[in-house]
Amino acid sequence: MEADFKARKKDLRFELLKLRGEVAPALSRKWSEWAQMHLLGSLCYLSSLRIALYAAFNNEVDTRLVFERALQEGKIPAFPRVIGSGKMIFLKVDDYRKMRPNRFGILEPGPESEELALPELDLVVVPGVAFDRRGYRLGLGGGYYDRILPGLKPLAITVGFAYMFQVREALPADERDQSVKRLVTEQGFIKLSPEPDCR
Repeated sequence: MEADFKARKKDLRFELLKLRGEVAPALSRKWSEWAQMHLLGSLCYLSSLRIALYAAFNNEVDTRLVFERALQEGKIPAFPRVIGSGKMIFLKVDDYRKMRPNRFGILEPGPESEELALPELDLVVVPGVAFDRRGYRLGLGGGYYDRILPGLKPLAITVGFAYMFQVREALPADERDQSVKRLVTEQGFIKLSPEPDCR
């Protein structure tokens, strides 16, 4: 049973990473801008001060526009830094150019950056290979976000960023998988059950 579960996830991951990799750069930039603009105009963003983002990698929905707007508006953006197998922390970033690629090739803050503890975060933007309409997520298999999301304060807002083709009706999920509270694509916020919209 466990083997079947893992095989389903592996097959879906392969399929969706292939589709994402085939999105033309110009289209990816356009869809990323639209998704970010939907978030920036929402109460989710407007009501948040400390915002955790991710550095887009391998054709993911970008977050650079959100980062730049957050800085301009006096908010505190942070990005993840991997500190061990399956473990990461969030560090404040005030200059995107200071980030450096880690062993996976993903940009992250240097160790000298100031840490933001999980309970301090108001909004966490979460990457994913796919999401479903319950908010469950398919990642790359490292379990990083499944480990950190339970450590957030109850009122923290978690937002999955994806292209619309990455949204499925239901993904294989078990008790280890953590769901997000909101989901945003280039087409806008996707209604998740039972969470209300925060647009």
